[in-house]
Amino acid sequence: MRYRSFGKSGQVVSAVSVLLDGRVRRPAKEWRSLVRFSLDCGINGFEIAGDNPAVLEGAAEGLSEVERELLFVTWRPDGFTADPVHTVEAFVARVGLEYLDLIAFDRPPPSLEGLRGARRVRAYGLAGQDAQSDLLLSGGDFDALLAPYSPASGWKDRNRIKAAADRDMAVVVHSICPEHILPKPEGILKKSLFRDRANPLAGSGGYRFLDNTPGWTAEELCLAYVLTEPSVTTVRVEVDRPERLQRLAGITEKDLPTGVAAQIEMARFSVASG
Repeated sequence: MRYRSFGKSGQVVSAVSVLLDGRVRRPAKEWRSLVRFSLDCGINGFEIAGDNPAVLEGAAEGLSEVERELLFVTWRPDGFTADPVHTVEAFVARVGLEYLDLIAFDRPPPSLEGLRGARRVRAYGLAGQDAQSDLLLSGGDFDALLAPYSPASGWKDRNRIKAAADRDMAVVVHSICPEHILPKPEGILKKSLFRDRANPLAGSGGYRFLDNTPGWTAEELCLAYVLTEPSVTTVRVEVDRPERLQRLAGITEKDLPTGVAAQIEMARFSVASG
């Protein structure tokens, strides 16, 4: 696993981080196992979405085995309550943390003054994609941008990420392999056996090549591509199987196969102009 600096804070976070999504129904022991397996893979970044009791219990048990300063924990609450300081302190106590490395909001909160004074949160991030969020991000009150980013992302999303990095903000990306670029069923039949090795860019007018690269899955290619973006701090993934998480964690040590970056650019422009 490789690690990257989180903005200008001096903290480091694994290039791949894991989402613990409270909307997913799993017993606490499964969340605990996922956290422990992630740690075994060298992952120290975890985003907890919501306040599902099973998630919090599993996270508390799994994270307790590692020294706090070695972890990077993000909380994305469902909403911003009338007493945010009490809400954050209750969450931190329940998960067994002294503080949050990052709190991220889907919608701009009315105020951060109380939270900053309580010193239970080290950094603040926004996940909104609207104009109001962009205005707040440019104002300097936030430390991180959470945004979708994939091989199919257009210039608007790319420029938004680069602008955040230029302001020394950390960039947490997700949704790296959107469904609309995944190979369709009919494309699955055309494996690498039929690939024109003399012309590796053949068929580059679409994303079918994501399923035709020997030794790689479409998701792994998307992750490897996203990791080449220097503005990206960490890539948040959502996984349901240990073997899949292990493969994704291993991608941080691998280079994108030759020619794939060019295929992605050609596919992106082909789709945009189509």
